[in-house]
Amino acid sequence: MKKNVLITGSCGFIGYFVCLEFLKNNYRVFGVDNLNDYYSKLMKNHRLTLLSQNKGYTHLYFDLSVKKDVKFLFDRLKNEEIEYVVHLAAYPGVQYSLKNPQKYIKNNIVATQNLFDFINKHPYFKKNIILASTSSVYTGNPLPFNEDLCIKEFRSPYAYTKFASENIARFFYSVYDFNVVVLRYFTVYGPLNRPDMAVYKFFESILKGKTIYVRGKDIERDFTYVEDAAKATFQATKLFTLNQKVFEIINIGSDNPIKVLDLIKVMFEVAKKETKVVVGEYASFEPVSTWANIEKARKLLNFSPSIDLYQNLLKTFRSLEHYWNEIEGSLLKM
Repeated sequence: MKKNVLITGSCGFIGYFVCLEFLKNNYRVFGVDNLNDYYSKLMKNHRLTLLSQNKGYTHLYFDLSVKKDVKFLFDRLKNEEIEYVVHLAAYPGVQYSLKNPQKYIKNNIVATQNLFDFINKHPYFKKNIILASTSSVYTGNPLPFNEDLCIKEFRSPYAYTKFASENIARFFYSVYDFNVVVLRYFTVYGPLNRPDMAVYKFFESILKGKTIYVRGKDIERDFTYVEDAAKATFQATKLFTLNQKVFEIINIGSDNPIKVLDLIKVMFEVAKKETKVVVGEYASFEPVSTWANIEKARKLLNFSPSIDLYQNLLKTFRSLEHYWNEIEGSLLKM
């Protein structure tokens, strides 16, 4: 008999690939996404169209920050036994959060509190939660970032609201016997990348011959391929089979920081085209470097990230090229 999983943020970038990973492993997936307008709904609807081609996928349109919506969601699922909840729904991105902090409080803190409250009230939900978090919480700490570092500095509402969601999860673990695995993702990229992320923007600029702007010559990131992140997320379910309470925080990265300027050179090779690059000042709201210590992920999740940057960027480029031409049609309008 197939197990059921509830995946929030199912039409988001990482959420889409996590859904595919569970479907591939013969789960019934209930995906929750309200298709908000943080970025193009066209991209989210495209992912939903692809997900809906799977018989094991059921989509549920609900806003987790609205209690009435959450009640309707749980009423809809009252005849289903949900083995795991993968909570990916959130407002992402550092820059946007600086201008819109209230949206992040609503969608990252209030929504998480609502979800955990309702799970706690409904016996058909097993209290096994995988919670998406971010490397942004580590800003100000020494490299490489490991999970035991003291989180003491926040430079964006995105970072502090994601850390707040971790603490909500820790409270429910301590008081209500929830089992929780927190995954701190590091700069995820891949096919159907989010439009507000660097890899999407850089490829778009390369194809359109527009200037690429980089904030600082030494900026480097620990880039994580999205399919690796999705596999690690699925593997986290194995930690709930130990018949003991679980609360783990695990980094999901590549353990291989790459300078953004070097990344762009590989992107030029992939696209077989170059464009002008302008290096500007560093931004105070983001770290110069990120670097994941992934020993814990290797040990607990048998995690082994792919290291072929060229091939991963090539798959990313081809998916975006298809999306722009066949779905969005933006390249045809140049």
